[in-house]
Amino acid sequence: MNLDHLYPFGFRSTLFDRLIPEKEEQLKGLTIQELRESVAQDLEDLLNSRMAKLEQIEDFQLVKKSILQFGIIDFVGLSTANPADRDKICQSIEQSIAAHEPRLTQIKVEMLLDGHNMGSLCLSIQAYLNIHPLYEPVVFDAFLKPTTQQYVISARS
Repeated sequence: MNLDHLYPFGFRSTLFDRLIPEKEEQLKGLTIQELRESVAQDLEDLLNSRMAKLEQIEDFQLVKKSILQFGIIDFVGLSTANPADRDKICQSIEQSIAAHEPRLTQIKVEMLLDGHNMGSLCLSIQAYLNIHPLYEPVVFDAFLKPTTQQYVISARS
């Protein structure tokens, strides 16, 4: 089923994209593929940001979802060779996405390990795109470039 036919006026873009459109077409609704690409770009911004380490944050539940906590934890000192550290990294990323990307639900992050990507970090982000009243399954591939320490995220078709 093609969701673009169910939503002939397109999907709503983010507030930032609507305030500063690069093209005239961005003022109109997005296709499902453009929506996936928009989410991928926002996930890239999230994963390339580091959250502030605040003391006693547990006492203030709303702070966890605020802009003060935008980003992911710093993984210095954690090893991708250690299963417990891999789980901590994946859970941390899942929590950050759940807190700051409301277009996604049921988020699952997995670390992809193979011999070809030594020195780099590859993640698979599986979730459902919340396009009320439907939920479209989406998968994003995240790759941490070792030279720049920046994530590049792409949406799988």
